[in-house]
Amino acid sequence: MAELSIRALKKSYGPTEIISSISLDIVDGEFVALVGPSGCGKSTLLRMIAGLETISGGEIAIGEKVVNNVPPKDRDIAMVFQNYALYPNKTVADNIGFPLYMARVPKAERDRKVAEVMRSLDLEALAKRYPKQLSGGQRQRVAMGRAIVRNPQVFLFDEPLSNLDAKLRVSMRAEIKELHQRLKATTVYVTHDQVEAMTMADKIVVMRAGNVEQIGAPLELYDRPANKFVAGFIGSPSMNFFDGQMTEQNGALSFTTKAGLSISLDPAQRARAADAVSLGIRPEHIQLDASPSDGALAVDVAVIEPTGNEATFILRSGGDELVVVQTGRHNYRPQDTVWVRPTTESLHFFDEAGRTL
Repeated sequence: MAELSIRALKKSYGPTEIISSISLDIVDGEFVALVGPSGCGKSTLLRMIAGLETISGGEIAIGEKVVNNVPPKDRDIAMVFQNYALYPNKTVADNIGFPLYMARVPKAERDRKVAEVMRSLDLEALAKRYPKQLSGGQRQRVAMGRAIVRNPQVFLFDEPLSNLDAKLRVSMRAEIKELHQRLKATTVYVTHDQVEAMTMADKIVVMRAGNVEQIGAPLELYDRPANKFVAGFIGSPSMNFFDGQMTEQNGALSFTTKAGLSISLDPAQRARAADAVSLGIRPEHIQLDASPSDGALAVDVAVIEPTGNEATFILRSGGDELVVVQTGRHNYRPQDTVWVRPTTESLHFFDEAGRTL
């Protein structure tokens, strides 16, 4: 395997800039997820690494070798696509072994490597089947096997699970993570699903409009987002945001929203809150009660979304709306008045430019 280094990488189509001067280091054996909304440039960045898109500026190096002008087949990378791209007229074994066949690897060695890969992906019983006889998850495992059998320096995944149903995505997520732990392969994984990125990656790169907003470990991004965009993108349900300002009455500090909701603050938060124009709080950091208590805010239940082990509440107070996640069972109903109390130490403050204070 090898490290991947990207320096001041740019991509433009005529006057339209798609990627603007991205720099990124991926160490040997690291699993890095590129996430962001549609159109942020994550798939374009992956395709430039693969050599499927020309670059407009900057440098890409795999190991010690700069590959700007190296064709895809000579970059020693393997790519797994969203649509599997299997040969319909070839069996599972032949699909997996095809890259070795094209590389003129002797048949005995080819068969040995294919058998090893099929065993590692639990595909041995499917060796003689054709793609049309496989489920979506099985086809994706075959596509992964075709990439693994080459033993490349870098693995590239372009939203490989987006065509699968919800249950299968969860199981395939675990399979890919377990595979990475076993192979210790340098991996770049593109997804629009931040839950996939959080559960699988060693490091996440959050992108927006061709720029990198923040790079860090999953929990680092979750606990210490660099700005309001990252705070809202990472986490499901999304962070609650309230526009307003810090107020003080009889020595007690609060953040008062534009709609009049008053959220108590700790004195130690004075400096950050004084410059804040927006406050953020994650849904799980809000306690919900059926009766009033000190510091609690009265709100009305608008919608309840039960999921079994927990429930998501959409609550409203005047013009403010907030989302709360509560585990366990409850007896609340829509239109009930309930009381919420944010965990003071878990508040996030943002300035006018959206930067974290």
